[in-house]
This record gives sequence, C-alpha cells and structure tokens, in this order.
Amino acid sequence: MGHCKNSHSASGVTKTKWMPGWHTIQPPERWTGMHPWKTHMAKAVLVVFLCWGVFLGLPAYAQTDATAERANVIIDGRVLFTLGRIDTVSADVRANVANQALRQVLANANNQTPPQSIRVITRSRNDLVTVRANRRHVLTVTRGDLMAGIDATERAEEWAGQLQTALDRAQRERQPMYRRQMAWTSAGVFAIATLCWAVFHNLRRWLWRRQNRTGQKLPLWISPALLCAPILAWLAAAIYICELFPRARATRYRVFQFLARIFTNPLFNDGDGQGYSLLNLFQLVLLTLALWMGVRVITSTVKSKFLQATIPDRGTQDAIATILQVLLTGLGVFIILQVLGIDLSALAILASVLGVGLGFGLQNIANNVVSGGVMLFERSIQVGDFINVGDLAGTVERIGMRSTEIRTLDRVAIIVPNAQLLENKVINWSHGHPVSQLHLPIGVAYNSNIPQVHQAVLEVATAHPNVLQYPQPRLRFLGFGDSSLDFDFLVWMRDPRQQFDLKSDLYYMLYAHFRRYNIEIPFPQQDVNLRSPQLDLENWAQPSPERPKTPANPPQQTTPQKLLAEVNPYSSLLQNRQPIETLLLERLVTQMRSDGGIDIQDRRFRLTVYANCFIGSEAVTWLTRTQNATREAAVRLGQALIEQGICHHVTDEHPFKDEYLFYRFYEDEQ
Repeated sequence: MGHCKNSHSASGVTKTKWMPGWHTIQPPERWTGMHPWKTHMAKAVLVVFLCWGVFLGLPAYAQTDATAERANVIIDGRVLFTLGRIDTVSADVRANVANQALRQVLANANNQTPPQSIRVITRSRNDLVTVRANRRHVLTVTRGDLMAGIDATERAEEWAGQLQTALDRAQRERQPMYRRQMAWTSAGVFAIATLCWAVFHNLRRWLWRRQNRTGQKLPLWISPALLCAPILAWLAAAIYICELFPRARATRYRVFQFLARIFTNPLFNDGDGQGYSLLNLFQLVLLTLALWMGVRVITSTVKSKFLQATIPDRGTQDAIATILQVLLTGLGVFIILQVLGIDLSALAILASVLGVGLGFGLQNIANNVVSGGVMLFERSIQVGDFINVGDLAGTVERIGMRSTEIRTLDRVAIIVPNAQLLENKVINWSHGHPVSQLHLPIGVAYNSNIPQVHQAVLEVATAHPNVLQYPQPRLRFLGFGDSSLDFDFLVWMRDPRQQFDLKSDLYYMLYAHFRRYNIEIPFPQQDVNLRSPQLDLENWAQPSPERPKTPANPPQQTTPQKLLAEVNPYSSLLQNRQPIETLLLERLVTQMRSDGGIDIQDRRFRLTVYANCFIGSEAVTWLTRTQNATREAAVRLGQALIEQGICHHVTDEHPFKDEYLFYRFYEDEQ
C-alpha cells in the first residue's frame, strides 16, 4: 500500500505526494515515450544512412591506379572535367600533369604584385589541340577525350572556358578581403548550427517533461527526428564552411581521395575475374543491416496490426511472425546478392566449403535453431506457459529461433537453448488445461486421532479461497513412518504459478489448526532397550506414575474466517485479495480516462467492431509505467476495477488479463 506524504510549495499550497506503491497514481520521473530497442534502432538507422551517403560519394574521388580509364582535373578541390587514357599514357598521369601545371600557374600569378590575371587559350598544331594557361602547357585533347558529335577544337574551347572560370574564382578566393568575409560567414554559420542544436536539445527535454507530466506517448518518428536534426545541422555547417575556403576544400578532397583508394581497390577476385573491394563489402553489410531493420519493422507491424486482430493466441502470433521474418530475410538476402552482382554459384561453392569447416563448430547452434522450428510448429511449449526445466520454474516469455526466454517467479529472465527444452524432461503446467493437483506431505504422531486429523485437514482445504472444491481435496494415508503417520494432502488449484504461495498458506493454516486440535507433529526419535541379567531393574528405579491422559474433547467449532485470519499476515495470496481503497480506484479511473491515459477507441476483431474499448495488455503496460508496478500487480489492479463494476470485458467472457483482449468502461457503454 502507498503512504501519503504532505509537502508545501512556495505559494503556501499544500500538495499530496503518494510514495511509490503498486497502486500509486504518480507518473515515473523518466521519459518512456519509446522503448530502448526502438531508440537504438533509430540511432542505427541514422548511422546506416550517413555511412551509405559517404560510401556512395567515394567512387567519384577514386583515382586508384595506372589502369584507371578516367581521371579528374581539379582546382582547389573542385572537379572540373575528366581526362581519358591514351595508348602510352594513363589517365591518372595526364590528370596529374594538368593539375600540377594549374597549381604552378595559379601560384605564379598570385606571387606577382599586384596579382597577375590568368589567361587560358587553345592552340592547334599538327592536328593536335592544346590548352595553355599564361603560355604554360596544361593538356592536349586526344581521341579518348572526345564525345560523339564533338571535335577536338570544340572540346578544347569548352575546357578552356571551364578553366578560365575556375582560375578566376580561385584568384578571387585568395584575396584578403574574401577571407575576412568568409570568416564572418563561417562564424554566422557556426552560430546558426549552435542555435539549432540548442533548440532541438531544449525541445527534446521539454517533450520529456511533458511526457512525464501527462503520460501521453509521443509519435514514433519524433525521437529519431530530434536525434538526427542536430547531427545533420552540424554536418551541413561543416560541409558549407569547407566549401568557403580553398585550402579546406582541397584538404577535404584529398582525404576523400585517400579513403576512395582504400575502399575501391579490389581485395579479391572471383572465378570470372570480377574484383570486390572493401566498398563492396561495406555495401553488403549496410544493405544487410537495412534489410534486418526493415524486416523487423514489417514483422512488428504485421503482428500488431493484423495478427493480434485476427488470432487471439499469443503463441501462434509469435510463430507466424518468426516464420515471416525468416522468409523475408532469405528473400532480401537473395535480392541483395543479385543487386551487388555476386555470383550465387560461386557463393554456393563457398558456402559448401565453409559448411564443412564450420559444421562441427556450429552444430550446437544449428541444433538449437532446428529445435526452435520444431517447437514453433509442434507447440508443445507456448508463450505464457508455466514450466519446470530441471530446478528452473518460470513463465515462457518468448520463443526465438535459437533460445527461449523464461521469466522466473523472482522476475529473473533465464535464456535457455531450445535444444534443452526438447531433449530434457519439461513439466508444462499450462499445457492443455492449467488446473493441476498439489501434493503436501504431512506427518502426525502415532497417538493422534485419525478422524480428527482428517477433519482438521479438510477444514483447512475448505477455508482457503484458492483451493478448488471440485475435484474435492483428499487426505491420502501413505503408511507408517519411523516416527510418524505419513499422509499426503491433495488439493487442486487453478493457477500453477501460485503453487508455492498456496503451499505456504496451507502449511501455516495446518500448523495453527493442529495446535487447536491438540494434534502433535512429531520429530525423529528412537527407543533404547537395555537387557542385562546382572541388573535388578525392578528395584533400580521406582516406576514413575503415569500421566493422566488428556481427554480427547473436540475443540470449539472453527469457521473458515477464523482460519483465514490466522494465516492472513503471512499469506501473499490472501493479501492480494484484499479490496483496494475506493478513493484510489476513483483517482486511477480519472487518470486512465484523461488525455494522457490509455487509448480508448473503436477496435475490430475479425468481422466485429467493438466501440469505445481498450486493450488489456496496453492497459497493463500503462499501469506499470505510471503506477511503478509489476505486470502481475497491474493485472490485479485491473481485476479490482472489474470487481468494483467500473469496467468489464466486452463480451463478459474473461477476467482482466495481460493479453490482447478488449475491455470497456461502463461509462462508455452506448
């Protein structure tokens, strides 16, 4: 139960703050608009697209080796045009000669006082057309540089115009006045980027506080947008500032050219002579990561929008979603390999070779994957079942392709390989029908009254509300033990998860009831008999008078309410059945029906539309987030709303459950 604590604000108004409890109506002091895995996925999407953009731009800078067919002519990091190779000179060598000549011409012109203007001309001699800058040879137009319908003279004049414009601009960018102007422009761009970062950061914090105050979930796209916007602002500012200064632009070009040489050089060749570079491998990795995220989003959408609306069983939903994920992943990998031009026949040979080598090392993983598929189709173990595997007992939370997640009664997640669930003995308490029998061993003294023992035990079984009366409880006589008469107390229960708490309650009640009936619970003892002809046992000790036997008068009649009152301080099951204060339920209903409460709308299941209802699992999630409660406590809180006549199942077929079931407040009845 929560405790009330008063606090006074600066205005003198007394406020009431409820300390954390399983029914407390106070939102947690943290933003829970998105699940952690969704936030990580948004960050991964950002990284994927940034890397993809960088890798797509690298081939434009690639001047890799002497066998390159084309090479760039650049001035201050700007690509003007490309040169082709000729019979004796590669394109890379021709471009290096032209770039060096342009740098020399530009340096000589700027060293003059005042700076000398640069003049680019073309000259024809012996069927060759050359381009010169300040009487310095830059390049010669060859057949490899021509295009259809354009002769050498037209190509030379076109390039001469581009060179003249680029050289004039380069001279202008080297003037002190231009540098001062660009310095002020860079400061302004940096200030704008800083302002954008501050705005998005404060907006994100404001949305967090609003989320904590109202409890209303934010749209899924807001968090990735607020995360990407500052990074994109800083990236755009850096690119723009680099474009303003010639040296920064040239340095950026050299860095990208160096990276291009690393990533575009072939690492290995296939059987047909096709080379694969590091860039191709990164593209394969990025496409595979994008495929994985896309398949994850598609399967999650299909499961939440279609499967939950058509298939009520959670285990069947997970099985279909897993099969769909495997099929989409396989199809996507096949398409990616085709797009990248990877020969599938060579890949099949490589896979067979690797399969032989890795088969022994990965046989356990393969065994677990096959076992997971068998479990999904056989459905001997389903999500939500309460099972025992060895000394492990818990509820199945998720069945994956390799492992199964089991949540113990201590709320600890245990990851169990699927092969162990098929190869070992598994006790599935929930398989078929959850009603099961509980065995409680009991031992009483030899001088006990058997009818009284039978009556006392059955009274305890009748008094506890969690013990089913049909089938009826029984007391089975097992035999004569060394120190006691041994019995087996057999009761039936509806929920196997409560077996440990129910056993504790029954033992508490049996101990109290046995004392009321004067039934002795024995402890191990031994009788020692002495035999000796030399001892006069008759005169050795006087016999002690016999104790008067206690009359076996039956105790006063005990009601079930008195039995429950004795065990109530120790019982977790009975304490959970205590009614919740009406005032707390009224506050909770007000919060649930407010703007930041649960999602109440018309919902469709198969061909039927249910108006003004909410989903049980979503309500449990909302209660755990806003009331600081476990999911089990949230279910008990929802059941209390049903018992108080506040809400109900739309068809009155189920109590409150943490499942895809529709519930409606009576105030929303049409």
